[in-house]
Amino acid sequence: PARSLSSPMGGGPPPPPPGSAVPGGAAGASTAAIVEVDASNFEAMVIKASMADPPVGGAVIVDAYADWCQPCKQLTPKLESLVSSAGGAVRLAKLNVDLNQELAASLQIKSLPTVLLVHKGKLADSFTGAVDDQQLAAFVRKAADLAGGSGAADRALEQAQAALAAGDVAAADQLFRALGQLPEHGATATAGIAMCALQAGDRATAQSAIAHLHAEFKNDLDKPLVRQAIAQVDLLANAPAPDEGDASGAQESLDELRARAAAAPDNLDLKFDLATALVAKGEAEEAVGVCLDGLKKDMGFKEGEGKELLMKIFESLGNAHPVTKRGRRKLANLLFS
Repeated sequence: PARSLSSPMGGGPPPPPPGSAVPGGAAGASTAAIVEVDASNFEAMVIKASMADPPVGGAVIVDAYADWCQPCKQLTPKLESLVSSAGGAVRLAKLNVDLNQELAASLQIKSLPTVLLVHKGKLADSFTGAVDDQQLAAFVRKAADLAGGSGAADRALEQAQAALAAGDVAAADQLFRALGQLPEHGATATAGIAMCALQAGDRATAQSAIAHLHAEFKNDLDKPLVRQAIAQVDLLANAPAPDEGDASGAQESLDELRARAAAAPDNLDLKFDLATALVAKGEAEEAVGVCLDGLKKDMGFKEGEGKELLMKIFESLGNAHPVTKRGRRKLANLLFS
């Protein structure tokens, strides 16, 4: 039967999330796939981590070892490889018993290697001594299954994107912020938070999240969701803020601009202003049409700014968006006609 575990050393408060998705977050190790633990952090990195829900929490495997233990030197690399392959579904906490003798005694570790499986703060399974590769893989698979199986974080990311696409900004933001605690999803989670903020009309938070992306995730800026978020914020960076008057007044202003552009179809400056205003109002499909019309009249539309605006709209919508797909086909026809 499962028995409760606790650290006799009073591990103290958990460390800050390692991949904080908002500016100011400190890097840590509580949600890294493989960590070294001792009496000071066992409570946070094992007990509390095992009690948190996936994808941030989940089952934790404790590998008790010593530097002099030859079987440990064979087992630990295999455990590390299996845990790394589990896609974030399980964590490995390595405990050097020579350096943490009191903690090892409290966990009833009497021989090495000893491997514990901790779930929801309780000992769910364990083994002592050498096991074959098949048994070891089954042990790690059991741990992963307790957390919903491999790829739980990837599925949570898909759910967050689906919620955002459906307009459920609150649910999407909650999922993205949870994912932001996982180092491997820090960049995409921050991008998602930026897009949630945009949909909620909070430009300041969106711009702050993008600045954090550039500062902390320089190697992840080409990820699709990151590029999409950057493009969305970039599009609105110089756009006028939403009108403070009533909604009808704002709509009349845009209608007036439409009317002036329609009355002067060869005025590309006016056409560009209309496309920019449409982007600011969230009318991406109409903005694409205006840009394409401007390019049809002059491929150098606004000295290249028209095409640049069009490409940013495509980037902000994402390659899979129907408006992007139709717009790219029409642009290709213009380029090769």
